[in-house]
Amino acid sequence: MVKIGDRVTTFRDMSKEGTVVELKQSPVKTWMTGGAMSPQLIAVVKLDKNEDLVEYYCSDLMRLD
Repeated sequence: MVKIGDRVTTFRDMSKEGTVVELKQSPVKTWMTGGAMSPQLIAVVKLDKNEDLVEYYCSDLMRLD
């Protein structure tokens, strides 16, 4: 699980490293037979190279040690 303050990188582009500064939930728009799906977590990451703020799904991130 990714938390605020963790150093992370993306699975698709390992050169994008940064720090998680905020976590938020995406709105749920999909309904299934049993009810609404659970919301996905979105991490706002401050990149190291140019200090841009970029949003990624937490499932696309991995922590750096």
